[in-house]
Order: sequence, then structure tokens, then C-alpha cells
Amino acid sequence: MSKKKMLFFAIGVLIVLVIGICFFGERAMRTSYEDKVNHALSTSKVVQDIVTEEDIADLPAPVQKYLHYVGVVGKPKAHNLHMKIEGEMKRGLDKPWMKVVVDQHNFYDEFTRLFYIKGKMFGIPLTGIDSYIEGKGRMLIKLASVIKVADETGEQMNQAELVTLLNDISLLSPSALVDKRITWKTVDEQSVECSIEDKGMKVSAILYFNAEGALINFVTEDRYYTTPNGEFIKTKWSTPVKDYKTVNGVTFPTYGEGVWHLESGEFIYAKFHMKNVEYNVVK
Repeated sequence: MSKKKMLFFAIGVLIVLVIGICFFGERAMRTSYEDKVNHALSTSKVVQDIVTEEDIADLPAPVQKYLHYVGVVGKPKAHNLHMKIEGEMKRGLDKPWMKVVVDQHNFYDEFTRLFYIKGKMFGIPLTGIDSYIEGKGRMLIKLASVIKVADETGEQMNQAELVTLLNDISLLSPSALVDKRITWKTVDEQSVECSIEDKGMKVSAILYFNAEGALINFVTEDRYYTTPNGEFIKTKWSTPVKDYKTVNGVTFPTYGEGVWHLESGEFIYAKFHMKNVEYNVVK
């Protein structure tokens, strides 16, 4: 075999090897995610408890108006959520946009959040699992589904994931706002302070509504921005949403952004289009 043929053969073998590593690595990440989802589904108790006027009577007026706006009164309360998302994300101020697809499961009896993301970095597949389980938060991201790009845990991540779960509940599962672990304080006619407690932690956010009653923004000071050198800095974070639609009787915002409010200005790092939504999924 000539040197040229040997080189082409070696390159071919390397390409096949890389493809194989990516395939099996992604499969392992997906399996890990699905195992977590299946465990949560196996312990989730879905009951058909209807949200009533009496249930929401003690909530601030803007929240009551919002729950009527999205049409949850008179319908079963959400005990879990399954959602598909498409969009774009940036991993840093000077980084390019990356197209992503997301599969997400939330559980609200025992607070749990499972967020599986797929994209590409430099043409190489990237996968990640963002999770909140039993009070522990973790963000694991792998390039080629093998090389760790990020693996963040600790108190800051626990708090960040809990406030992100509160964000999900507020925007995507509003009937689950009827919960003794969630407390309220009226700010004015179109905004309220909302707090959630779990596993000894408490985080808060301000919810902003428009005149029609739709929730249009969620703003918190209880998340941490990760600097390029890996430092966690408590930073204002918001998720403006719009384009509410009603699909199969469920009204939800179909577009949202993730925004860090840095000293240098606003950094929009996520643009999400919410797609299919299911509530009270059973195994």
C-alpha cells in the first residue's frame, strides 16, 4: 500500500473512530438523563386535583388575573411537565450563537428539574444535563459527549437551579404556583415578589405582568454568573417572554430569552422557542 493510500486509510479510521465516540458518548448522556427522568416518573404521584377559585383566593390580585389569563382555573393542577424547546445559546459574551434542541422534565411534588440539551461547538456535538434533584443542582456539559466542558456543583448551583425551577413554574406550569412552599408579596398592580423554599434554601424573584394579565418577565438577584476564569458572581438575571398561544387548551409563552444584567450591559445568552407541552405525564 502506498503512503498516500495509507494516509487516507488512517484518516478514514480516525473519522470512524471519532463518529463512534460521539455516538456512544451521546447515547450514554441521553441514557443518564432518561434514567433520572424514569426514576422521577416512578415516584411522581399524579392526581386529578382541580385548581379552584378557593385555591387562588389568597394569592395577590396580579397572580389571580394571570392564572385566569392562562386558563388553569377549573383544570387539573400540574404535578409535572414535559416540554420540547428549540433555540440558540451563547456560552460567553464573545462566543458565537449555537443552535440547540432541548428536552425537559420538571416535577413539582418533590421539586426536580431535568434539562437535556444538544448542540454543536466548532462542528462537534455538544450535550448537557442541567439538573436539580433533592436540593442539589448540577450543570454537566460535554463536548463530543465525552470531554467535560463544564461540571458545576455546589451551593451556588443548588440555589441557581432552585430559582430556575421557580422560573419554569411561573412561566410554564402556572397552576403549580398554588403551593405552600411558594409565598408572595405584592409590589404594585402589575408586579409581585415570589419566593420558593426547598431543602433549607429560599430564593426569590419579581414577576411582571402586562395589563391583560400575561406574565411578561421574571427577574431575580439569586443566580450566579460564571466568569471566564470560573468565578461565580451573584448577578441579576431575567427571562422576558412573549407570543402566548393556546395549544390543546394550554396557554403558554412560546418565545423567551435568558438575560444576564452585567456591569457592561445586558448579555442575552439564550433565545428559546417553546414547542410541545405535556402536563401530568405518567410512566
